[in-house]
Amino acid sequence: MQQWFVSAPSSGLLAPAAAERFVSAPSSGLLAPAAAERFVSASGLGLSACHSKLPHPALSDVYNGDHKAGERFLQSCITYIQLSGEAFTSDALKIAWVLSYMKAGQASTYALHIFRCPGGVESFSSWTEFEKEFQAEFFPLDPAKTAVLSL
Repeated sequence: MQQWFVSAPSSGLLAPAAAERFVSAPSSGLLAPAAAERFVSASGLGLSACHSKLPHPALSDVYNGDHKAGERFLQSCITYIQLSGEAFTSDALKIAWVLSYMKAGQASTYALHIFRCPGGVESFSSWTEFEKEFQAEFFPLDPAKTAVLSL
């Protein structure tokens, strides 16, 4: 991924190699990489310069427990989590976020069970354990047979 550095407010962006050649000088208005990071932090943007132009990922749809849509739903959640960077600081937060989209049908019953059981979302030792259980509960039981039956 190409990283860009913020230049002074009206100067635009520089590629890393070009930014390395400039120093923070009033006449050029360009900031060296370290100064660019300080500028972004001090500006209150809260994002590094290389992430400030990324689009917001789409949120997952509400999931109802349909086995045909289980894999698609989980992949949508994983994509959102990955694109959200450091917003998900723990496995428990990831799991709770996924469960919050399980609002209908068998999925809501499953989510309520997790939230009500002792330990709640922290009853899973890791994100990987949650993924495996989700797959066992909501992926097609026999993908090959399901594909043949849907033809």
